[in-house]
Amino acid sequence: MNAEPGTARGRETKEHIVDVAARLMHMQGVDATSLDQILAESGTGKGQMYHYFSTKTDLVEAVLRHQLQRVLADQRRFDIATWDGIERWLDSMLRAHAERGFRGGCPLGSLIAEVVDRDDRLRAVATEAFTLWEDQMAAGLRALQDRGELRDDADPRRLAEEAMATIQGGYLLSTMKRRAQTMQHALAAVFERLASFAT
Repeated sequence: MNAEPGTARGRETKEHIVDVAARLMHMQGVDATSLDQILAESGTGKGQMYHYFSTKTDLVEAVLRHQLQRVLADQRRFDIATWDGIERWLDSMLRAHAERGFRGGCPLGSLIAEVVDRDDRLRAVATEAFTLWEDQMAAGLRALQDRGELRDDADPRRLAEEAMATIQGGYLLSTMKRRAQTMQHALAAVFERLASFAT
């Protein structure tokens, strides 16, 4: 990937390109999103695009990192070191997915599923992304454990990984079926599993 832009305007242009690309790739997939479409919707020229991104792979990497920051920020809006915060975070995912008409799947997971096997660099970025997402959740669970609200025999890292796997399955099936109940069941299963270790 090319160097970061040195001016505020350059950073804004690059961020705008990535934001538009992320929205399009989330809703229609990486392969179905052409550079020409991104250029048209972002209102930027090819020269600007290739100044910041030498290849589409470079742009996809930037989109993955952008989407990671988005899901982490969404999670941070809730105090996931509390049971109420975890429940509200899970509810927020259902609401956001419903607002999209159950299309596009997980803002991060759907992109990762599409690119993880095609490029070692993207796979490394994807692995890092999910590890950081799980880390944030595991940290919340450890805080619960430190306060005596989660049993000592609970493994926060394992529970976070289980939760992510179930959430991703919920996104996939509810996107396929276009049905809220499918996502509701998955998110309820996540909360019930975590709460089974509550003190």
